[in-house]
Amino acid sequence: MTAKDIMSSEVYTISPDLTVGEAVLIMARKKVHNLPVVDANGSFMGLFSLRRITLALMPMAAQIGEDVMDFELAFIGDDSDDYLRRLKQIGDQPVSTMLEKKQKLRFCSPDTPIPHLLQLLSENPMTLPVLVLKGENQHVAGMVSNWDVLTKIALSLYGKPVQEDAADSKPNSSNDEGHA
Repeated sequence: MTAKDIMSSEVYTISPDLTVGEAVLIMARKKVHNLPVVDANGSFMGLFSLRRITLALMPMAAQIGEDVMDFELAFIGDDSDDYLRRLKQIGDQPVSTMLEKKQKLRFCSPDTPIPHLLQLLSENPMTLPVLVLKGENQHVAGMVSNWDVLTKIALSLYGKPVQEDAADSKPNSSNDEGHA
């Protein structure tokens, strides 16, 4: 089994001059967390991610550095208007200003064996996918997330997912004991 067997090949790509606001709308409509950014020739330039948007929405005191702050931020007064204001501030910027740092990304080819792909995923402690690039022009062939690996391998081992029987599942209710 290789990357091409388990990758998500329906990948939405965007151009570097698309605004952050437009990209956020695409992410919401398509229900994706990451959008590869490609140039006019379709070559990979970078990754625009939900993670980067989340970091940009954090209060200014928390934006000292991703690895610097590791304490409770509850003391910072912030309301929803503050988040909307920050999103509006970054919304008109091109996505090229908010790409993931290249050193945080992992890459492979469609023929990468699963053990190497698992190693690439485990090297990255964040939820970023491994980007599957092909050819000299580095065109995006797909992306592989931990979820892709889990579902594809589990399905090949256990077969098709079984539909939950209505009698077997109960809605989560606030009256259930033991649930927070």
